Amino acid sequence: MPPKVIKLGKKDDIASIVKQIKNLRDKEVIFEMDKGSAMLKSSESLKLMKRTGEVLGKKIQVITDDEIGRVLAKKAGILATDVEVKMPNISRVARSDVKPRFSDILMPRQVINKVVQHTQKVFEPANPSPRSYSPSPKASPNIPQSSRPRFSSRTKLWAGILAGVLIILIGGVIWLPSATITVFARSEPVVRDLEITVDQNSAKVDLGKLTVPGILVTREVSQTKNFPTTGTGAGGNKAQGSVMIYNNTSFTLTLKAATTTLDLNGFKYKFTKDFPGIKPGGVANGPIDITAVDGGSASNAPANSKFKIINQALGNQNVYAINPAPIAGGIDSTQKSVSQKDLDDAVASLTQDIVMQAQEDLSQEKNAPYKLIDSGVTKEVLAHTANKNVGDIAANFDMTLIAKVTGLAFNENDVIMLIESKINQVLSTDKYLVEGADRKYTATYKTVDLTTGQGVLTTHFETLVAYKIDSTNLAKILAGKKESEIKEILLSKPEVD
Repeated sequence: MPPKVIKLGKKDDIASIVKQIKNLRDKEVIFEMDKGSAMLKSSESLKLMKRTGEVLGKKIQVITDDEIGRVLAKKAGILATDVEVKMPNISRVARSDVKPRFSDILMPRQVINKVVQHTQKVFEPANPSPRSYSPSPKASPNIPQSSRPRFSSRTKLWAGILAGVLIILIGGVIWLPSATITVFARSEPVVRDLEITVDQNSAKVDLGKLTVPGILVTREVSQTKNFPTTGTGAGGNKAQGSVMIYNNTSFTLTLKAATTTLDLNGFKYKFTKDFPGIKPGGVANGPIDITAVDGGSASNAPANSKFKIINQALGNQNVYAINPAPIAGGIDSTQKSVSQKDLDDAVASLTQDIVMQAQEDLSQEKNAPYKLIDSGVTKEVLAHTANKNVGDIAANFDMTLIAKVTGLAFNENDVIMLIESKINQVLSTDKYLVEGADRKYTATYKTVDLTTGQGVLTTHFETLVAYKIDSTNLAKILAGKKESEIKEILLSKPEVD
């Protein structure tokens, strides 16, 4: 059977299309969209169509003569025919004019030569004389005698004195007592509560007016998640049997298993195969095997029960079935099933999650920690659908929700910077904010106007401040003191913890 083709209007939105997909019985549907259709403005809406179809087990495709729409549909994986998009060739230009240079980290050769010459002059005597450089019979044959300077007794004396002083200093460092003292600054919590204005017309943080820039955000978001079921339903083995069909029309009928349902006091049954050639005139046709849709003993039926036959092609014509023998084999077994509360809780959970998703998308787009909070947003659920119905026996189910989020976002760093700046303005000179300390921060909108993009935040902020310690004279003060004296001196200072 060819797929069903549905022509859409230019103003049809995603919510109405999702509703159509859910109500259609066809497993394959093609939507025809005119040029300029609202659905062809973004591939995200087309992806939502495809995802809704996948959840419901239906193949959804799109045909259109809109060139841009065809590109978006192909990108969404929903175009009925292939479209080839050729991207322009982009040539690469090799950069041969840039070469690594290392000469800036080398010492120039002229400087090296000057250093060598200066070193040689230092070791040459100021007034050389033949007597000072006379050859000695005990000199080493490998060293020219003219290059062996003589040291006077006075020079040797000073060298000995310097060597002795150096030995004393080294011994003092090694053997005299010393200590390393670690001093912790006393800290205390600081708390501030401020009302801060968020304004989309503000370009930067205004400390005087307590204002931070804001962004008015509108996002259409879709999410699909799996949820566990909490309801209970009758499961177990399904009842089976056979029926005879009575056709009280004047036509020979064919009833297909996929489109025909038998009803007995609210319990549903299906044919095990198609049943063609049902003769008219109210005569018995059959028998044909049937199976209960749901398990459990309630689907068992006594002999000669009258079944109502439901098929759209029949309408309300008088066609029914009677079982010559009992419908049996249904056995009770309590299993988990989908309840209405399960579906409602899934919608509520996804509605909350879409705010977080919109916030994450915004932070990645702006490369900054922008914040959307519940008190500053409106959420409109456009559509939601589940792959299970109420009463279905299942341990879990998938729920897809499409919603629009509108809110006033702000950069959390701007808010924290403004609060810390106000704290520093009134902080005494002997205290400072501890860098890296925990910061407890909460914010909620006291008022918000999404039409003007303005709101007032009520904020609560907690962190730590510490006292400054002047350590410049501590070494002199503590030198020569005993351990107990050092502790008494340090702990007597109010800034030391």
